[in-house]
Amino acid sequence: QAKTLFPYTTLFRSRAFGRVTSEIGRMETLIHDLLLLAELGESAQRELEIIDLSALVKAHADDFAMLHPLRTVSIEVKSEIVISGVRDYLSRFIQNALNNISRHTDADAPVGISLQLSGKSAKLLIEDGGKGLPENAYRENIQSLNRFDKSRSRESGGSGLGMSIMAAVVEKSNGVLQLRKSSLGGLAVIARFPLS
Repeated sequence: QAKTLFPYTTLFRSRAFGRVTSEIGRMETLIHDLLLLAELGESAQRELEIIDLSALVKAHADDFAMLHPLRTVSIEVKSEIVISGVRDYLSRFIQNALNNISRHTDADAPVGISLQLSGKSAKLLIEDGGKGLPENAYRENIQSLNRFDKSRSRESGGSGLGMSIMAAVVEKSNGVLQLRKSSLGGLAVIARFPLS
């Protein structure tokens, strides 16, 4: 009898350890995101630097296209667009936008990434052909965000703070964040940053 139960006991333990490991990872992500939000909310400014936003966006876009071969990824990045900001904050903004696409759209949904000049601003557009957001979630000039669909973060293992971090990064960079319906059918994230 003991021999018969042994495989089930081993399987149970394996599943239990797997769930614990998954929860630890989720909590680590949540803590990291909360610390970053707290840092972004501090009044003290981190030292700004001159950033080649074109090079930063292009690097993330190329990596995304390489890691998602089933997607059609359109990349249009005007060269030598320079802004003042904090590199790791801006990098996190781009990562969050692309991670949201990876988690919440089909593996073959098209993606558009563009960076262009718009008057005295740099206009960064990251859009997808997914299902998008509820109609009441599309907004202009966003300064703070709540989780739009609570189930999405539970399903993907995310903290649900990704959009809040994105909004805080743009605000910290003296920019403007907009969420619109994408021409591809899903969500279009638009960030405008003042040129350096």
